[in-house]
Amino acid sequence: MTKTLEIDIRSAEGLKINRRLIKKKKTFAVARIGEKSSRPSSLDDSGGSNPKWNFKSEMPMKGSVQFISIEVFYRTRCGREKQIGEARIPATDFMGRYSHEGHLNFLSYRLRDEYGDKCGIVNVSIVVKPHSTETTMFMASSSSETPSIDGYRGRAVTGLPVWRVTT
Repeated sequence: MTKTLEIDIRSAEGLKINRRLIKKKKTFAVARIGEKSSRPSSLDDSGGSNPKWNFKSEMPMKGSVQFISIEVFYRTRCGREKQIGEARIPATDFMGRYSHEGHLNFLSYRLRDEYGDKCGIVNVSIVVKPHSTETTMFMASSSSETPSIDGYRGRAVTGLPVWRVTT
């Protein structure tokens, strides 16, 4: 089963390198699902330890994936890219029992560096969209004027869900 994830890497808070807050680093973020990664966000020059990216990316996700990763990097003066930290987000946090397809999830996760130390927080929003070859639901509806429904005046919509498999 394939779904499409719309991932918005919004910002980060309290970014640290060697337990010190970042002051003047050019930071960016990347989302990774399995071996596939999104293109990098734009560089944040002025955010310091609290950068803002508001970077949206759509990525396909197969049903077997258990985690997605958000990695935060900085660019050195000589142009090298070094990782600040990584957050692993369980797929159950935005899919499944308590979160339905099309629901916008705002999530914050702790970033950990290569040694497992806390090095900041990353803020993301995730929407799960059904893939175009999946089963989709179409609502057949009609509306009519009603004098009163539970004290409200206006239009009422009645309908019957119709399931259709698109190929």
